[in-house]
Order: sequence, then structure tokens, then C-alpha cells
Amino acid sequence: MKKLLWAFVAVIAFCACSGERGYLDYRGLSMGMSAKAMCDSFLARGFQLDSNLTDSGSSYILYSQDVSYKIGIYYTNDTIGNIIESYTASYNDSTSELWQVIRDSLNELQGRMPYMAKRADLHKEAIFQTDEGTINVKLLNTYSPTLEIRYSTEIVEY
Repeated sequence: MKKLLWAFVAVIAFCACSGERGYLDYRGLSMGMSAKAMCDSFLARGFQLDSNLTDSGSSYILYSQDVSYKIGIYYTNDTIGNIIESYTASYNDSTSELWQVIRDSLNELQGRMPYMAKRADLHKEAIFQTDEGTINVKLLNTYSPTLEIRYSTEIVEY
């Protein structure tokens, strides 16, 4: 009887541990892959590593002449925690329009409305929560207009 009970407990433990956690996809790549593999994938796509901004052991900063943004891959022990896509523009209207396009496309992709943390003209922030992580779209139109999209493996409840 004891052996049967232990076998049952083992099967329950195995079933509980066998479920894998889902991860967000960033531009077709799973955030569950290693940071080095993610960096290598973008290098293969024509991006270059910014050695001045890259911190060995915690981040990779990538850029390309073909796109208007930089990609920051932030990790701990080769496990990706955040990917930040940063845009800069010369005037406020261009970042506002881009923020709206990105927010609308994420809204359509996620199939739900975001939590709007900020709604001012110069500072907007939309947060999309999924079972795999959080996507934060932030616009700051101050002295130098910036738009930042943060893909995080952290699941935060709002």
C-alpha cells in the first residue's frame, strides 16, 4: 500500500513539474532562449553589437543602420529578463504617431485593451499583460522625444 501511495505521489509530482512556462515572442524569437542565442540571432539579421554600451555579464545593446531603434537585451545568468526597444526622433509628433501605431498593433495582436498608466500629451504609457510576461509601451516627449517598448518576462498584476 505504501509503494502504491508513493507511486501516486511521484506521478502527481511529475505531472506538476512537466508543464513548461510560456515566454513572450520578440520579433519572432522566444524570450525563453538564452541571451547569447538571442544576440547571435540579431547579429545574423544584420544588427551590430554596440561595444560601448554593452555590459558583459548583464546586457547586449544592438543597433542597425536599417532601422530607427536600438535593442537592449538585459539578462542574468544568460536568462533574458527584459528586452527594450528604444526609438529616438527629432520632433514630438513623430514619436506620438509611432506610439499610437505600436499601441494599436499590440492591442490587435493581444486582443485586449492595455492598462493605461499615463495618458498625458507628453507622457503616455500603455501596459499589456499576458500569461507569458508584460509589454510596456512608454512615450516621453520632453527635451528629446523618446519611445521605449519593454518586453519583460516578469508577470505583474495591475
